[in-house]
Amino acid sequence: MKRSDIRCERLSKKDSLAAAKLLSLDTDTGPDLLRVLEEEPELFIAAYVDETLLALVQMEASVPQSHLNVFVAPQYRRQGIGRALMQMAEAQLQAGGTRKVSTSVRSGASSSLAFARSLGYAPYYSLIYMERTGGSFPQETSSARLYRDEDFVAAHSLYATAFHEMRMRVGCFPDSVPAEPNEGRRTAWAADAQDRLVYELDGEIAAYSHIHGNEISSVSVRSDLQGRGIGRTFVKYLCNEIHRRGYTSVTLSCIVGNEAIHLYNSLGFQETHRIEYMIKNPDNSKHSRSGPSLPASLQ
Repeated sequence: MKRSDIRCERLSKKDSLAAAKLLSLDTDTGPDLLRVLEEEPELFIAAYVDETLLALVQMEASVPQSHLNVFVAPQYRRQGIGRALMQMAEAQLQAGGTRKVSTSVRSGASSSLAFARSLGYAPYYSLIYMERTGGSFPQETSSARLYRDEDFVAAHSLYATAFHEMRMRVGCFPDSVPAEPNEGRRTAWAADAQDRLVYELDGEIAAYSHIHGNEISSVSVRSDLQGRGIGRTFVKYLCNEIHRRGYTSVTLSCIVGNEAIHLYNSLGFQETHRIEYMIKNPDNSKHSRSGPSLPASLQ
């Protein structure tokens, strides 16, 4: 098969089922990409030969850092297709202003790790995925409530500061800076305000969280109030809220080195797997463009 025979285009709704079946063939990378496919199908580019789906490219384009994963059907591996698709996508991300590209691999997937290293990716950080199935906690009095738009400035400030300080303590993010508030983010928070919660102390916002389905996707406590049990009370409330919405388990992820893992362990969360993130600074050399091209909207 010639690489020039490969056609790339955005994944269409009609091929979503075929894409899910493709990802289910791999126990290492498939489950993680399948979760992204279910939540954000617009991030995927499909690679075809004739009408056969042979690979998927997950491409989160942003500046200055983007994220990229490639999944090739087992029967098409070891033909250079994955390498060609990665290099093609890297080149187009770089042309759009990306300075760094990250990729992710499930821990223990030695061949995938070796593939990323062969392309110049180096270790970045690791995420521990955890799950709790112990049911609701005994009901406690809590000062938690749903987020409102007027909470944005205070909630975003504590969220940005807490996560920046955590990243600096972990030591894998030397370039970390607190995220700046903007109207785009405020609009995004307002759009799913029913999934954002705050915890009040003496009339002020002391903690903030975002839940997504049965996942606690972020939780942060104001820096000057940490160590007072607010995080424990808030996480228990979040778990109960997720159960109240009909879910039987609660999931979250924690960066390796984040001391919050001790809290999660004490509340009954157990590790399910780890994801290794790797990062690359694309050099100035020209990648081969003889292979397939991405849709013009990404160029």
